Formats: sequence, C-alpha cells, structure tokens
Amino acid sequence: MIVGISRLCYTLPMLVCYTGGGTLGHILPALSVHEVLKEENGYRCFWIGREDEGERAAVEREGIAFHAIQSGKFRRYASVQNLSDGFRLFAAFFQALSILKKERPDILFSKGGFVSVPPVLAARVLHIPIVTHESDASPGLATKLIAPFASAICLGYESAGATLPQKKIVYSGNPIRTALLQASTFSIRERLSLSSDLPLVFVMGGSQGAMQINALVRENLDALCEKAFVYHQCGKRDFMELKHKNYLAVDMVGDDMACLYRESTLVVSRGGAGALSELAYFGCPSIIVPLSLGSRGDQIANASLLKANTAAVVLESAVDAKNFLEAVTYLLENSEKRSILSQHIKEMAIADSQQIIASVIRSKAII
Repeated sequence: MIVGISRLCYTLPMLVCYTGGGTLGHILPALSVHEVLKEENGYRCFWIGREDEGERAAVEREGIAFHAIQSGKFRRYASVQNLSDGFRLFAAFFQALSILKKERPDILFSKGGFVSVPPVLAARVLHIPIVTHESDASPGLATKLIAPFASAICLGYESAGATLPQKKIVYSGNPIRTALLQASTFSIRERLSLSSDLPLVFVMGGSQGAMQINALVRENLDALCEKAFVYHQCGKRDFMELKHKNYLAVDMVGDDMACLYRESTLVVSRGGAGALSELAYFGCPSIIVPLSLGSRGDQIANASLLKANTAAVVLESAVDAKNFLEAVTYLLENSEKRSILSQHIKEMAIADSQQIIASVIRSKAII
C-alpha cells in the first residue's frame, strides 16, 4: 500500500538518531529532512556513521554530533574480505548499541549504506522505532536487510517497493538539498557573459568525478564548444583545467548549482537517484549515462525508469564519443524534444519529499 503524508503531526520534543553513509548521496537527503525537523521546538539529533572525513564534515557543518563506528560491506560473492568485514560489522553493532543506550533516541532514521545496518539492528534490540529511506528505483541490499525491522519504509520511486513489505511503504520521493530550494539572486549566464542565443550545456561528473563522462566531453570538446558553452563539473579526482573557448571546467559547482539547473539548455549526468531527483525538480532536459561497471545496477534501473517515461535520453555504458556527440547535437537542435523531456521528468518530481519523510519520522517516534 502506498501512503502519502504531507505535514508534521506532532510538536512534542524528540531526539532523532540519523545513520547512513558510503557516499554523500546517503548524507545530503537526510540533512534535508533535518532542515525540516530542526524548526520544531525540542528537536535534537545526532548521527552514527563511518569514519570518513567528507561525510563527517558534511554532518558537523550542520551542527550535528557525529559518532563514528566500524564499517564493512556485504558482498554477494565469495571473498576473503567478507570475513574481515564481518568482524567489523560485528564490532559496529556493539559500538552502535553503546551509543544508542547512552543517547536513548526516540527514533532512528536510516538513509542507507552498509554502515546503517548495525545501528538498525542495535535499535531493534533496544526497541527504538526505525524509519528507512531508499532513493533508488530498485532496493539495495542494505535496504532489504533493514526492511523487516523498520516501522516505515520511505521510497524515492514506487518501483522499489515490489519486494518490500507493502504495509510499511510510504511513497515519499527523494529529498532535495535545501540550498537548491532557495531562490537565486543572480544569473549564471550573466556571470559567464553568455549571449542569449548560445546554448548552455551543464555536464555533471559527480563529486568524485565520472571519468567516462569526462572523457566523452574532452574527446568532443572542439565540436561541443562550437555548438554551446560547456560548464563541466569534473569532480576532484579527475579535474583537468583545460583552456578552451566556450568551456569552463570546475572540480565542484558549489552555490551555482541551482542556477545551472534552472538556466541550462541541456544537462549530462550519471544516474544517481539524488542527481535525477534534482533534475526532476528543475525539469531539466537531460542525457543520462548510468554507471554500470562495478555497480549493483541501481543507476541503470533509475535511468531505465526515466527512459520508459520519456523523461530523459539514456546512453548505455557502451556509448562512444561519436554517439555521445550525436545525442547532444540532436537535443540542442530539437527544442520540441527538450520540452517533452522537461515536462515528463518534472511530472516525476515530488517537491515536498523532506516534509513527507519528516512527518513519517514524527508519527513513528516514541514521544
């Protein structure tokens, strides 16, 4: 059963334990929910996560106490690392149990990633209610392990619920970063001194860098820059400061992100659930190149859902420089197709996702 909850139900004091990690994709959506809940009187919170400098910094910037525990990974294949990671996860359970016993939260909210499994199991032992959120179109292994213990399972996409307990499902959509929801006071086109008739192509290589997308852009740089201005987020690990007319490379975008979404003629992106939800919120005509090699296939499932709804052009993992350039050229020259993609992807957005999840957390908490 799919349920929608649109507003907070209670105003009593509440202590929330957040858990999750592995990428910032597990951190930022939970912080968006925190932004909603922190407006209430008596709200307090803390975070249990893995010892990762970037994840800790993102949490602590919001004034949230961060408790690090051991982290491992569940592999679905034979590996000697399963043994060592098994010991780490065993230790993580008792670390989480000690933290939860001391803090005694009213509820635990899991945003996923393998680091979230031990805190969920510890919360279950202590009879602390659990709410979890799955961003992708297909549930990951961590979500499948957590689902039996959760009071509610919030989903970014309805398709993720096919194999999960139906009575627990809340179709919430995916939270959007709070900074993106705030009105912009400037134009990125004006800042870049772009003429009104020059298309703007925004390429998102991700925070760490999507080397496949970066290579496709660099191989086609001359041709692309004849057709449009290319704003290229390369990521920190694959940044190259190339000098070229109608081209700007950055490692990270920062505060310009909302303007880029709003003003770009076309966006090129991976198929991560967070990025796709932001594209949907802004109604961006997009080309999606989902990660396939070394992944569990979540980005392929996400991208396939958009493709089935004519909400994006999807290029499979075997895409080469020629196919990529053809796809970009086709969309830049076809405003009607871009309009269709924009309309259809925007129809998939849920603008108040963080409010829905906050309401679920409130309704399930022991207060």
